[in-house]
Amino acid sequence: MSKYSNLVEEINKQEEVKEQKANLDNELQLLKQAISNLHDNVLKVEKASKNGTDMVKALNAAKDSMNTAVSAFCRAVTRAESTVLKVEMTDECQNAIKSAREELIKAETTLLANHRRMMLQQIRNQNEEMQSFIKSGKGVYLPPKVFCWWAGISYLTSLYLN
Repeated sequence: MSKYSNLVEEINKQEEVKEQKANLDNELQLLKQAISNLHDNVLKVEKASKNGTDMVKALNAAKDSMNTAVSAFCRAVTRAESTVLKVEMTDECQNAIKSAREELIKAETTLLANHRRMMLQQIRNQNEEMQSFIKSGKGVYLPPKVFCWWAGISYLTSLYLN
């Protein structure tokens, strides 16, 4: 039996070696994939670093450009402040301004007259509607003095009851 035991043991060892070899192959594949991923990530980091450097350079250039633009704008404002303007008003310009002003006054007068006429018409219409409503006899109508007395007494009564 020992001969058979030795053979079985030898076969078991060979199968264990095959399993270990398969496990090592799998681990080797995983290790190769991890190395490949690491290499890709290193390349991405290098590219991002280069892009970051380029972005910093671009931002600094933009900042310098804005400083130049602000300085130019300040110089332009300073020059404009010291500029003396001479305006000459001719008779033709004055007549054009006067005629435009007169036309505006006429247009405003017409507009106000139309507005006043429309408002008076609306007041008349409302007055006629109120008179017809009052003449129809629906509801109770009190003179203003009576209404004020009635409202005051009602208010005081409500205060007294609460």
